[in-house]
Amino acid sequence: KHSSLQRELEWERLLLRDELRPDFHVFTGNDLAIDMVIYGSDYLLGLSTFAPDVFARRDAAWASGDPAFYELNDWLQYLGFLTFRSPVPAYKHSAAMFLKLRGHINCDYTHPQSPERPDSDREILRQIVEQMPAV
Repeated sequence: KHSSLQRELEWERLLLRDELRPDFHVFTGNDLAIDMVIYGSDYLLGLSTFAPDVFARRDAAWASGDPAFYELNDWLQYLGFLTFRSPVPAYKHSAAMFLKLRGHINCDYTHPQSPERPDSDREILRQIVEQMPAV
């Protein structure tokens, strides 16, 4: 898993993979560059826990050449930029708020020692839930 948050390093690793071991999987953990799938990377993203169904639709669109991929990817990346800002560990609270807004969980509490996001994030997340395709 590559989690440097630097696209250039990830692209270099993909080129090396293609040259030396094309059967090898490179997984990105870069929640700020979720489009690395375009370049041949697989992913292990914290962001995918927010909306695995939307990621599945996005990935199916990419695999079939459906241009819907780009709109879904843009919405997911917007969600990633919002929720993986500093302090990054607070993304867990963002995920809980998002999942609650989607009706998947009953509360958005996280571990008492986990950093939290401000209440104002709920309104932004609500708008994303209402506007993002496939949500």
